[in-house]
Amino acid sequence: MHDGPVGLRYLEESSGLELDADREAVCYPSPCLTACSFDVELMKELGVSIANECLANHTNMILAPGVNIKRNPLCGRNFEYLSEDPYLSGKMAAAYINGVQQQNVGACLKHFACNSQESHRMVNNSIVDQRALHELYLKPFEIAIKESDPWAVMSSYNKINGFYASDNDYLLKDVLRNDWRYTGVVMSDWGGTNDFIDSHNHGLDVEMPCGDKKRTNELISAYRFRRITGDVITRSSDRVLKMYAKASQARFKNSFDYRAAHELAVKAAAKSMVLLKNDGLLPLLNLNSTCVIGDLARIMRYQGAGSSQVKPKQLKTFVDLINEGREKPIPFASGYFLDPNEDDHRAMMDAVDIASSSESAIVFIGLPPESEAEGIDRENMLLPEDQLAMLEAVSEVNSNIVVVLCCGSPTELPFLKNVKAVLLAYLGGEGLSEAVLKILTGKVCPSGKLAETWPIHLMDVPSFGFYPGFADFSLYRESIFVGYRYYLTCDKPVNFPFGHGLSYATFDQSLTLSGTSLKGRDSIVAKVTVTNTSKIDAEKVIQLYAEPRRGEVFKALRTLIGFTKVSLKAHETKTVNFTLDLSTFAHFDIESKSFQTESDSYLIELCESSAEVVASVSLSVREKTYESLQAVMPAYYNLPKDGFLLADDSFEALLGGQEIPTATDRKSRPFTLNSTISDISWTWIGKQIIKTFEKSVGVPPNSPNGKAIYASLYGTPIRNLGMGGAKFASPRFIASVLSMANGHFVKGAFQFLFSGSLSKKG
Repeated sequence: MHDGPVGLRYLEESSGLELDADREAVCYPSPCLTACSFDVELMKELGVSIANECLANHTNMILAPGVNIKRNPLCGRNFEYLSEDPYLSGKMAAAYINGVQQQNVGACLKHFACNSQESHRMVNNSIVDQRALHELYLKPFEIAIKESDPWAVMSSYNKINGFYASDNDYLLKDVLRNDWRYTGVVMSDWGGTNDFIDSHNHGLDVEMPCGDKKRTNELISAYRFRRITGDVITRSSDRVLKMYAKASQARFKNSFDYRAAHELAVKAAAKSMVLLKNDGLLPLLNLNSTCVIGDLARIMRYQGAGSSQVKPKQLKTFVDLINEGREKPIPFASGYFLDPNEDDHRAMMDAVDIASSSESAIVFIGLPPESEAEGIDRENMLLPEDQLAMLEAVSEVNSNIVVVLCCGSPTELPFLKNVKAVLLAYLGGEGLSEAVLKILTGKVCPSGKLAETWPIHLMDVPSFGFYPGFADFSLYRESIFVGYRYYLTCDKPVNFPFGHGLSYATFDQSLTLSGTSLKGRDSIVAKVTVTNTSKIDAEKVIQLYAEPRRGEVFKALRTLIGFTKVSLKAHETKTVNFTLDLSTFAHFDIESKSFQTESDSYLIELCESSAEVVASVSLSVREKTYESLQAVMPAYYNLPKDGFLLADDSFEALLGGQEIPTATDRKSRPFTLNSTISDISWTWIGKQIIKTFEKSVGVPPNSPNGKAIYASLYGTPIRNLGMGGAKFASPRFIASVLSMANGHFVKGAFQFLFSGSLSKKG
């Protein structure tokens, strides 16, 4: 198996840190972009393509997709995830998995669950109420598992409500096995087990990385001393053997059509990019009078850093692409430099110079590579100051500016009033340049819709002030009010709402329902008719939402309940149907510990975005009645516009009276196996470990991968020093590190010479 959120990823076996210089793969658009396609057929097509590439490279499983909810724009791994909405995430993931597994290649759904941040991810405790847990954070997993049955599910690093995901009975047994009837394999994330023997007792089948003889011996010893039973071993073994049986059906190939896969990567990017703003400037029908500005136009930002990173098979810069076949090149200026050692002032002057003599300017800006990576969260939502200064200077001499924005997650956009068009390219994979050019010139009509809200400022985010939390724990105070569920419900302005995206075409849409009431096992059909009223062929995303009117259970103002993408010729009309039943309107009931539907009057809304209603029809839902809990948790009935930082009383009530923990000083003794290298960095042994790592890593700290690698080191628990069977990190070494960190040097030396078990109870 290999990593795979954006493509088939190979590692250099010698170091485990850098990409294999000799192995290339197709770099598809990142999930942050493909989710904006709202196109399940496209996701399935991507799954088929990457599976065929797996078969050509003798790979049985791809470690993707990731469906963790985008709780906050600062999460360093947001580019690997699909959406802030669980329904969209689940449906898109299921389509991708079905595409992969139809080729007899396995998919691994990850990271189960509540992996909403990179900070302290291996020791952090996500404290989340049951409604948010089931309605937001587990729902995309449930949809994907029930609709695609992935070969494997990967547990996350963090704790959920006090228990590590890899040994969480509630998640792995009650929910995954009993409620969802999942029969596939559960594997840990790499180094993601707290106590690997306990993990197997609580539902884990495979600890990764596997193949360490020391682990095998300890498991055998645990069986002999009855810490693990034969029944547990048999059940896990049966699941693994079934996965092997599926893998044996694979028919490996000797070739793969990389050209066709590249064209698919281009198509996927073009179908997904979001036209955020267009004051009539686009499409650019004549490129002879334009110029290109921005270092990101010649050093493409097409993927994020970390375990998803691949070496692309073919990649063209935008500057090279736009000049192909031209006798006279399009004027270009860097405007700023991604390399901090270059002269930004001179670059800015060059940009102003060419912009002043051009009718329009295509300006590439975005986040630098080191700012978005696995293992480290962003510190703010700001774009680099030099880029903003350059853009402001250029806008003073040219009013026809189109911004191409390259990043993996929302940023603040202070320049919006100074530019006429903004195309959000996100991280577009190896076909980024080609897709951008097709959209800018009108060869492709943009059809992408935002899969996440773009807030105005970081302080507008509902988890502002308590994200990512402390090293020990993170409080999910905002409950179900993540993303558009929050902004719409409390009427908070945003730069661009969930579901927003412009087109060069125009459309008419209408909505009808097959009935006016819903109860029991009945269902109704919502029929949407859409007409392309323009002279160009185009694709249209249809979005259907539900708005509760009078219920007593707190809910979001509006929730996505259906979507599809239709292709329409000029002046063509099509009709699509959505089937609605009681489950469409269900919430997770804490008392019954199950999804239930409240009697209420709903508006079924056909929307252009989550904030723009095109048509609505009333529907009466008749099921159960509930009492209001507003008196005990007022913050969730009257949402605070300044976020949930001061909502502890309501949050404690939502948690069933559970007292919110207080932060501890993790840098004080006594340390445990779950203490991190950062925690013990002030001790003698901690300093030695850091020095040893810095000498051996071979990656500069400020390189795109280096920043994340060093952050991961500092966040590594002592128990994980032996991950992958590192020779210097034997069980006796880890035991001695812990003792020395606690000041017991004699004991540590003795353990290094004579001990070792990594099992906490061994």
